[in-house]
Amino acid sequence: MAAYYIDPVGGSANAAGTSAAQPRLTHRDLNIQPGDTVLFKRGSLIRGALGNVQGTEGNPVTYGAYGEGENPAFSGSVDVSREENWEAVPGSPNVWRCLGPLTTQVCNFVFNNAFGGALKWEREALSARGDWWDSAFGQYEVRPEEHTVLLYCEENPAKAFRHIECVLVVHRNLAVMGHDIVLENLTFKNNGVHGFSGTNGKNVIVRNCRFEFIGGCVWSKELRIRFGNGVEFWNSAENAVIEHCVFYDIFDSGVTHQGEHGKCLPAKNLVFRNNLFVRCGMAAYEQRDVLPLDAQFVGNVCADAGRGFSHYGTELPRSSEIWPQPMGHHIFLWRIDGPTENARFALRENVFMDAPYGAAIYSIIDRAAEAQTDVDSNTYCMRERTLLNRYFGEDFNDFAAYVRATGKDAHSLCADVSAQ
Repeated sequence: MAAYYIDPVGGSANAAGTSAAQPRLTHRDLNIQPGDTVLFKRGSLIRGALGNVQGTEGNPVTYGAYGEGENPAFSGSVDVSREENWEAVPGSPNVWRCLGPLTTQVCNFVFNNAFGGALKWEREALSARGDWWDSAFGQYEVRPEEHTVLLYCEENPAKAFRHIECVLVVHRNLAVMGHDIVLENLTFKNNGVHGFSGTNGKNVIVRNCRFEFIGGCVWSKELRIRFGNGVEFWNSAENAVIEHCVFYDIFDSGVTHQGEHGKCLPAKNLVFRNNLFVRCGMAAYEQRDVLPLDAQFVGNVCADAGRGFSHYGTELPRSSEIWPQPMGHHIFLWRIDGPTENARFALRENVFMDAPYGAAIYSIIDRAAEAQTDVDSNTYCMRERTLLNRYFGEDFNDFAAYVRATGKDAHSLCADVSAQ
């Protein structure tokens, strides 16, 4: 079992990479085997996907970090921070064209590594700094010479913002879900679809990682729906733990288990614990299609649901498959048509903070399935909210009424500060 050290700036293509003193330039030409560890130098920025491989049961492949500083980061964006990346559009005051080259639709602009832009579906709607429009909405591949991306700004955007990242959809995910994989102390950011996603998620650990500015790809131009999740288990999830991670400004869901209709299997031993979710546009946690046999969402802190770039420039409620129902929840349960035999689904010991456009828990699933959920020992402290919870087909704003009607959260705390 080997350990490799990767420094994408100071490493050497000829180094063995088996010590921090002699790191390799890249891991992509290594013959990584089950049980191996690949460590990236802290402070590194790698433009592109991790390109991870799978291990075997008991011998996972581990991807992590070495040295001091911030997590090494994998990014799905291109830097368009220079003045020459932009040209004024004749006859359109304050409208600038991004020169790219941009080989896919644009999914977001991230300004100063702090906030996203506002997508406008019509070119004529560009009117405020940061508004942007793309002629290729919904297209995964485009010819640069036929591609027009416009941004509204009172001066060259490179002068108005110290840094600009243009988020593309070159990579469907920055790390590929699979079996026997450990991801730790890494950052995945600025990708147009997902952070870590795929099928056959088994024996997976993700710890101390950060996912930020993920999603924004146009799913349906006609319905004006976009998508993208931080961590997505598709169809199956077994023996997986996501812990001590940060999910910040995710277009749809921070974490989710979902899949194809009729093919999504109940999750087994799926654990989300001690994570921080901030500004997830759909939900911190989305459970779709089938209840798990054994899943836990415990000890997490969820704040500012529905905020961030997912709702910029939109008319609320945000466009979605359930419109005009609200969107922007901490827990979102939907498209589950019936109970799961021997289901165990625990939502416990979480802190639910503001959800100004939705609810802490928004459930629109089969009532027998709702009865199988174990919801208790949570803390509600929501200063801004549309709802408290939705359960058993009823909207609740009064915590005591919710507990009486549902039997959920009997030992939870609610600091009702929404009216203060």
